Amino acid sequence: MNRSKSGLFGWGWRALLVWAVLSPSLGVASGSNQVFETNTLLLVVLLLSAKWLGFLCSKFGIPELVGEIFAGIALGNLALLGIDYPVTETLLHSGFMQYGSELAVILLLFLVGLESNLKELMKVGINATVVAFLGVVFPVFLGAWMAPALGIATGLSAWFVGATLAATSVGITAKVLKEKNVLKAKSSQVILAAAVIDDVLGILLLAILAGILADGAVSVMSLGMITLKTVLFFVGSFIFAQIAFPRVIRITSVSENSGFWAGSALAIALLFAQVSAWAGLAPIIGAFVGGLLLDDVHFVTGHKIQKHNFEHLLMPVMDVLLPIFFVSIGAQVNLTAFTDFGTILAVVLVLIMAIFSKGIAGIFIRGEGFDKIGIGLGMIPRGEVGLIFAAFAIGHHVFTEKSYSILVLVVLLTTVLGPILLKPRLAKF
Repeated sequence: MNRSKSGLFGWGWRALLVWAVLSPSLGVASGSNQVFETNTLLLVVLLLSAKWLGFLCSKFGIPELVGEIFAGIALGNLALLGIDYPVTETLLHSGFMQYGSELAVILLLFLVGLESNLKELMKVGINATVVAFLGVVFPVFLGAWMAPALGIATGLSAWFVGATLAATSVGITAKVLKEKNVLKAKSSQVILAAAVIDDVLGILLLAILAGILADGAVSVMSLGMITLKTVLFFVGSFIFAQIAFPRVIRITSVSENSGFWAGSALAIALLFAQVSAWAGLAPIIGAFVGGLLLDDVHFVTGHKIQKHNFEHLLMPVMDVLLPIFFVSIGAQVNLTAFTDFGTILAVVLVLIMAIFSKGIAGIFIRGEGFDKIGIGLGMIPRGEVGLIFAAFAIGHHVFTEKSYSILVLVVLLTTVLGPILLKPRLAKF
């Protein structure tokens, strides 16, 4: 169908959709019908706005998630346009939207784990390890120091600021390197390996901070118990996976239906998330571990040999769920906070710190044939993992509305600026 002639995306339909969701007369329905209408119509506008803005951003070389979050920011700040509809409150208080967002985060971390190669991590070079370690340490300590100085956060909240800025997006940087055909370059391999290690260290850091948050106190004993609990979960999960996963894959392979495998992958992600919650850790930590241990699992279906991985099978589910998560993140950003010059200054200073704290890690590379500046620039985009940290913090009332809005904007800016700063250096890779 020719969309330009179909009229589906004409002004009439768009006006009708906006009216249907934003009209106060929505409340005429009652009971379960009202709940169904509210969720359904909001989901329609949410998906359309997120996907279209994501598509437009991709046309300008900007990651799609940026457009999806801006869609949430726009929907969450409709009051500035004189439209009185509580999009943010609806997203936060709708059981369906809440669970959809949480499920999206679980699957996102599961896929991050799938993208991480455990064997490669265990034999990665010293350069990638150093870059990753310093790329976590510098942002965490600088963020924790700067947050109180700028009036953004104090105490444990300040450490969450540092943790949010410690992540590195593997997918965004890898896409830039692939487009320029330098994915196999020595400097590229350091960036990708370091980014993956960053995610692992970041998840461990989140586990510790979440444990401190749950205990309500910081002591050598409590910190030791949280660390021990995290290590035992990782070790126990590894042992379980070595015993159970081969049998699970063998049993599941009796079906040639790819949907059967997708359902199995989803079940594994949810199971690890739930076990992690039972162990007193954040569910997303379990999802990440489950994906990490399932890395490189393939199967054979049909009459011809066809290799599919879980990441490929789960993407259709993610394409629907992730906009709910990203829009929910954006909807909680209060644009009125940026009318204050102090807040704008805080964004600028935290952004400079975020770029510097990652970029400087590359100068510690040893050996010939590496572009130290380029490696540092490749670590700048925070992307989806940084947003997950921010969402966790606001969801557990660690961040205030102001600190959350600042952190989300900084993460978005690093996601956009990172590839822009990196591309001129790729000729030296």
